[in-house]
Amino acid sequence: MIANQKNSVETIIERDRARAVLRGMPATLIANVLVSVSLGGMMWDLVPRGLILAFVGLNGLLNLARALIAARWLKRDHATRHPGRILAFAWIGALFSGLCWAVALIGLAWNGQTQSVAIALAFWSLNVGVIQSKVSRAPAIAFMLPSLTILTVLFLVEDAPSSPFIAANLIVLAVLMIRNATDQEMHYLRSSRLKLEATELAASLKAANIAAEQALRRVEYAATHDHLTGLLNRAAYQTAFEAWLRDGAAHGKGFSVLLIDLDRFKVINDTFGHAVGDEVLAEAGARLRRILGEDAVVARLGGDEFAALIPNRSGKEDGPRLAGEIVAQLAVLVTGSGRTMQAGASVGIARYPGDAHTLTDLQCQADLALYAAKTAGRGTWRPFHASMGAQLKARHVIERDLPEALESGAVQAWFQPQLDCETGLVMGVEALLRWKHPALGWISPPDAIAAAAATRRSQALTRTILRQACRMAQVLDENGHESVVVSVNVSPNEFGAYPIADMVAAELSGHGLSAARIALEITEEAVYSNERGGKDVDALIDMGVGIIVDDFGVAYSSVGSLRDLRFDGLKVDRSFIQGIVDSPRDRVLLEAILAFARTLGVTVLAEGVETNAQFQLLRQLGCPAVQGYHFARAMPSTQTLAWITENDLTARIARQGWAASGWTIAAHPAVAQA
Repeated sequence: MIANQKNSVETIIERDRARAVLRGMPATLIANVLVSVSLGGMMWDLVPRGLILAFVGLNGLLNLARALIAARWLKRDHATRHPGRILAFAWIGALFSGLCWAVALIGLAWNGQTQSVAIALAFWSLNVGVIQSKVSRAPAIAFMLPSLTILTVLFLVEDAPSSPFIAANLIVLAVLMIRNATDQEMHYLRSSRLKLEATELAASLKAANIAAEQALRRVEYAATHDHLTGLLNRAAYQTAFEAWLRDGAAHGKGFSVLLIDLDRFKVINDTFGHAVGDEVLAEAGARLRRILGEDAVVARLGGDEFAALIPNRSGKEDGPRLAGEIVAQLAVLVTGSGRTMQAGASVGIARYPGDAHTLTDLQCQADLALYAAKTAGRGTWRPFHASMGAQLKARHVIERDLPEALESGAVQAWFQPQLDCETGLVMGVEALLRWKHPALGWISPPDAIAAAAATRRSQALTRTILRQACRMAQVLDENGHESVVVSVNVSPNEFGAYPIADMVAAELSGHGLSAARIALEITEEAVYSNERGGKDVDALIDMGVGIIVDDFGVAYSSVGSLRDLRFDGLKVDRSFIQGIVDSPRDRVLLEAILAFARTLGVTVLAEGVETNAQFQLLRQLGCPAVQGYHFARAMPSTQTLAWITENDLTARIARQGWAASGWTIAAHPAVAQA
């Protein structure tokens, strides 16, 4: 690298020398011609005029040719491409001019004009002075050496006593002139080299300074921005948050705090890989910037969690409007590689100064609102309100008391019957979590499951429900209801968190049950959420445990992906059932689901049946099984056994005259009681 820099400097110097020679050549050549003309005028009457005319003419033509060539090369910037040629041209031209002058001196000496030689020598010396250049010594030396050499020889062969001394002085003059020309050139080269090196050093320092500034900016950017999305990171977001709070307090400006969470990012990341997950995050960040505008602060806090500060534009709160737009725009994302992803987003909103005045409180309130949005089913937004504070306290109480409730048996499994549409007999029961807290009353299953996840007791909670389900299966077997399958819900987040298949196998073995007595209700997400989830499902199926795809028609379930999934039944979500009586569209969708299930050879159960009209239509459409409040609510195990016994007895009696009497399950005593 050092050698390359040195070569670069020498090349630049050589080009500068060539340009200087070309630029200085016109004045030098004109002076050369004028001096030769002046000498000719002085010698006009002293020597043959033919000699003078030949000398002046030849010298003039030679210098004219040199001038024309120099002008042409200068115009074409020949110095940049071929500096060596120009320097060679300069000294060769000077050599020919020097030879011309030397011939003139010989002619004068031949004619015995000592005075003329002296005059010519004086004019020659004047010309040498003009030719002298600090840029290049070669032209001056090439011009003077022929004349000095000839004069020295002439004086050495002269018989005059002073001739040797004159010759010696001419030699000294030649040496001094060569030395002077050399010194000037060396001085020029040194000064040019130092100047260029200083310039390059300055440029290098400037470049280094620019590079350092750019590196500093990159470091500062990396310290304040998320590398994946280009949004602010958590630290920069908090700094901006504090600045907004100061500005709001000083100038009375209000703003909204938004916390945004991608609902299905974990599934996308685990199913399609981290590369696709990163693309989803990048696209989500880009959409948030477009939606929220330049005056908003947008940040990625980590994982799939984003945050934003939104000013109250025109004195109005834009948080709710923008939150709705975020939910709509982030429902489906198209990645940079062209993949379409069902991402979904939930948003929580807190307002300054309406809800709180500090960063911690506002962030906590926005988080509570986000939790409320997720609890409401995701894909929605919620603003903070005061009741959420009480909800937070309740959540903490639930998390605190859950371990003791699991140990004491306060967490129970109640069972809701599932009926065969044709026979009216109970074909299964679903185990549903029930917990009555001594202070808070009945705890909803989602809250209990969330508390278990937060306290890392999901496995203990699932084992508790599974164990009670196995006990219920034992009781059913003992009372002649061996065909009634007990189903248990398992959340998608549990697959991969612990070995579910091993736990189910252990409980079945401990209760002496065959695997066919238990079924697990799972969503499609559980299978595709991670590699372990798929392996657990395969192990359960190989074991003989029934697998029911829950929430079919919503969330993650799709016809295309279910073709490759091993399962025993579909459970149609209650949202489809509620509208089938009045909505032709819902009926068409349900008929399609039933046809799809028949194609796959799996059963279908409709949950959420609340009216006789719904049941009759389901039966008419050929739905095999039903479940809902129209028949019975969830009950403790002892009541469930009594209900099943009474229902089966009544159903068998009624079935004997079913066709003739037009009896329907709506007239079933157990249904009437429910």
